[in-house]
Amino acid sequence: MENQILNLGILAHVDAGKTTLTESLLYHGKITAGMGNVDKGTTVTDSMELEKARGMTIRASTVSFFLDGVKINLIDTPGHADFIGEVERSLRVLDGVILVVSAVEGVQPQTRILFHHLERMRMPVLIFINKLDRLGADYQRTCAQLCSQLSPRIVRMQKVEAAGARDCRVRSYLLGEEELSQQIIGYSEKLLEKYLESRPIAEEELSASLRFRVKKGRVYPVYAGAALRDIGMAELIKGIVSFLPAKKPLHQTPKMLSAYVYKIEFEEKGRKKAYLKIFSGKLSRKDKVSLADREETIVIHNLYTPCNGRQIQASEVAENDICILTDVPNLRCGDFLGETWQQKGLTAWGKPMLQVTVHSPKADAHFRLLEALKELECEDPLLHIHIRQETQEICVNLFGNLQIEILEALLRERFGIEAVFSGARTIYKAKPVGQAAAWIGLNEPGNLHRAGIGLSIEPLPTGTGNQYETRVSFGYIQAPFQNAVKDGVEKALEDGLGDGIVDTRVVFTEADFDSVTSTPADFRRLAPKILCQALRSVGVSRMEPIMAYRLFAPAAYEKRVMGELGKMAASVAHVAFAASEMTVQGEVPYDKAREFPLALRTMTKGQGIWETEFLEYRTME
Repeated sequence: MENQILNLGILAHVDAGKTTLTESLLYHGKITAGMGNVDKGTTVTDSMELEKARGMTIRASTVSFFLDGVKINLIDTPGHADFIGEVERSLRVLDGVILVVSAVEGVQPQTRILFHHLERMRMPVLIFINKLDRLGADYQRTCAQLCSQLSPRIVRMQKVEAAGARDCRVRSYLLGEEELSQQIIGYSEKLLEKYLESRPIAEEELSASLRFRVKKGRVYPVYAGAALRDIGMAELIKGIVSFLPAKKPLHQTPKMLSAYVYKIEFEEKGRKKAYLKIFSGKLSRKDKVSLADREETIVIHNLYTPCNGRQIQASEVAENDICILTDVPNLRCGDFLGETWQQKGLTAWGKPMLQVTVHSPKADAHFRLLEALKELECEDPLLHIHIRQETQEICVNLFGNLQIEILEALLRERFGIEAVFSGARTIYKAKPVGQAAAWIGLNEPGNLHRAGIGLSIEPLPTGTGNQYETRVSFGYIQAPFQNAVKDGVEKALEDGLGDGIVDTRVVFTEADFDSVTSTPADFRRLAPKILCQALRSVGVSRMEPIMAYRLFAPAAYEKRVMGELGKMAASVAHVAFAASEMTVQGEVPYDKAREFPLALRTMTKGQGIWETEFLEYRTME
């Protein structure tokens, strides 16, 4: 009999105790003889030397164990906002989440950002209030913050005593107890009607109602404890098995394959490993499978799956499980095998808005540095390593300064390369101010390529994105040449004339070639030159990134906060007050708000929270 499978994520603001909770679950799953310690660098999931040294999670890790007959594929994710791309990829593969909140610090900025995305996805979530034994822990205050800052639809599953003391205690409410029953009834119209009519409500009805609403992401059970001292863990584990939606693999009806690459990892000897979640169908050794949206196929030679703390060879991995592939050089993070799987409520969390240049003080290390960065880009595609055409500088896209520190350390410790990062700047874009066309024919003076290309360009409305179209017949130029032109155009749109190009339509209008000497490479290399020629002929307007923001701060700081927003040229679309907190929403240029989160924390004594989400690139005035 096959086990049910639950792909479980653990998310939290940095330092809430997420990795310690993971260690406790592994201990209860009999994977480890004792709990590892973050401070001592002995945890299972923080396996990188850099993670052990810094006591923080940098890369998502996957480990499997069993709880009450359910196979748990546990994914431990980074907590720092600079690694949000790693969290976003991991969220795609999850069936349920434990959101960890510290009983000392309470709800923190990253907690809110994480929760709002989980809420939008309707992800089943259990909330675990950790560090209940620490001095300053306050269970009631933290629950109040959950209600006011995350969602009022929480269900307190336990009674807590002596919070803030080493002998703190938790006791689970029974379904028949009024404290729990009243909460469940309040979220169900059917049960509330029975209650108001004084009709009896069976425990099975209460349990089914709560389970249904948790599965649909409508209510959030709250557990509490201290993972480091194994307080409240048994109760949390019971909640995981009872409320999060484990699934049994289905084999009755053959399904089309859809498997998503959520993690790429390189081992010490350079062997590449790809981690995939199988949404539909199955993968077997010797299968020949296609890559979605790419004209490529791969053959499955080596197939593994996580099981009881190890990665074991498998002849087949079924739907909803995790598999690991090796010897797959063409796989990248974000790829799908088979068909693309559409997930409801899943939106991009954001994109890097900073760009830095990087070089090595040793001139002979330039190409080794570029190769190392390309390997890191394979693990995290949002780094977007590229070379600036005008200066030949290596550029890297980042979310924040912590990433620079991590990349410096990775390059030094993993590749033996000293690297210098400099010139952090906001990533601006551009778009043509009008329509234009450019053409270079085969054998024209100055054309060193065995190709001729004509392109036309026109600006599109803000937020439209880039569009590409070919009006050259595939009967005249075949697919390899057509694809080469498209590849060259897309590469040129990334680089532009110094800033990448957005909101632009590019049309491939004319072509010239020699049937004997022309190659796709000629078209791929010539296309960027034609596009840049068209851009220069009409000129471009510079575009700046605009962010939608949401600010939370104590109402007492209203005047100072509004004054700072005015200095940043931020628009204010909505202001609301609830209890003693103010909420402000609007739009702001990214560059002017880069340093504001630190200023907000300082002026509000750590109580202010600043959330932003990329909105669009907008023409600068």
